[in-house]
Amino acid sequence: MRLLSRQFQIARLFGIPLIIDYSWPPMALLHIWLVAQFWLPSQVKPSLPLAENLLLAILVTGLFFASVLTHELAHAFIARLEGIRIHDIQLHIFGGWARLVGEPRTALAEFRVAVAGPVSSFLLSVLFWFCLYLVQLFSAGGQHARAVVAGLLYLASANMLLAMFNLLPGLPLDGGRALRAILWHRRKDILSATRTTAKLGVGIAYMLISYGLFLLGFGMVRGRLWQDFLVAVWLLVVGIFLKNAAEGDYRFRAQQRASQQHEEQELAQKRAQWNVSGTVGAVMRSPAMSVVPELRVSDFIDDILAENRQTSFPVAREGRLHGILTLTRLRQVPREHWERLAVSEVMEPISEDLFITVRASISHAEHKLRINSLGFLAVIDQDGMLVGCLSANDLDIT
Repeated sequence: MRLLSRQFQIARLFGIPLIIDYSWPPMALLHIWLVAQFWLPSQVKPSLPLAENLLLAILVTGLFFASVLTHELAHAFIARLEGIRIHDIQLHIFGGWARLVGEPRTALAEFRVAVAGPVSSFLLSVLFWFCLYLVQLFSAGGQHARAVVAGLLYLASANMLLAMFNLLPGLPLDGGRALRAILWHRRKDILSATRTTAKLGVGIAYMLISYGLFLLGFGMVRGRLWQDFLVAVWLLVVGIFLKNAAEGDYRFRAQQRASQQHEEQELAQKRAQWNVSGTVGAVMRSPAMSVVPELRVSDFIDDILAENRQTSFPVAREGRLHGILTLTRLRQVPREHWERLAVSEVMEPISEDLFITVRASISHAEHKLRINSLGFLAVIDQDGMLVGCLSANDLDIT
C-alpha cells in the first residue's frame, strides 16, 4: 500500500519511528470540529460554551488517535515477537499503518499479527465503557459530568467500530489478513488465499462506494445534502482506497510468485549445467545468501543474521563478489558501532583464497578450505558471478 509521500517523523516509540503524513493534521482538525459542533451539542443539553466544547473535543481527538496508535503498536509488538522488524508506524488520513520489514513466515504468525490490532481496539472500548460507568456512578450528574460521559461514550463506540470494521473479511483490513492466514494454512498456497481475500476486499470496497453514492443521491432528493455530505465523501474515499489496496496486494503476490518461479527455473537449468560429479557445482550450497557492502551492521544483525544461521556470508553487489563477512570478525566490533559501520568496513576483503569456480574439482576445493583461515569459499561461475558457497562442514573437513 502506497500513501502520500510527504511525511515527517515526530517521535520514536519503543524504538519505532512515528511518522505523520501531511494528510493527517487536516483530518485531526476536522475531527475536532465535528466533535465540538455536532457530537457534544447533541449529547449534552444545555450545550457547553463553545470554548469548553473545543477543549473537550481536542482531548477526545487526542485520545481517539492515541487509540489508533495503540492499535498499530499492537500489530508492531506481535510482529516483533514473530521476529519481524518494524520499519515505522504512520498516521495518515485513513487512520494508521504499521509498516513491517518483511512478512510473517507462517500462516499462524500472520494470523497473530493481524488480530492483535482489533483485539487492542476492543479492549480499549471496554476500558472507556468502564470509565464511563465510573463517572456516572460517582458524579452528581452535572453538565460537565454529562460532557465527560459523552466524550467517553464517543471513544468507547469509536474503538468498538474500529475493531469491527477492521475485522471485515477482506484485504487490506485486519480481518482479511486473518482470513488469508486461515486459507493459507488450509490450502498451503498464499497466492490462492490472497486471491480470495482480495476479491472479498474489493466487494467490501464496492459496498462502501455504493452506500456513499446512495447517501449523496438521497441527500440531494431530500434537499439536505449537507447533512450526509461528509459521511458520503468519506465512504467514497475509503472505498476507493480499499479497492486499490486489495488489488495491489494481489498483484504484488502474483508478481512475487512469478519471480520466484522464474528464478527457480533458471536455477534448475544452471544446476543441471553445474552438477557434474567431482566438481564444486555438485556439492555447493545454492543460491548463496549474500549481503550488499553498503548494508549497516545493525541492519545485518536484525534482518539477515536473525533468519540465517550460518557463520560466513558472501558480500556482493549485483552478483559481483566483494568479500566475506564472518561472525568471528563481527564479534570484534563493539555494539555501539553497529549503527554507523557498513558491512564493507568489517568484511574480509576479496582475495584468491576466498573463492573458487563452480567447475573446479572437489579435491581443489578441499585443499583451499584446509589452507583457508575461514573454512569457507564463495563459488563463482565462468563470468565471475556469485552462484553459491561452500564450507568445510559441507565436505566434512575438520
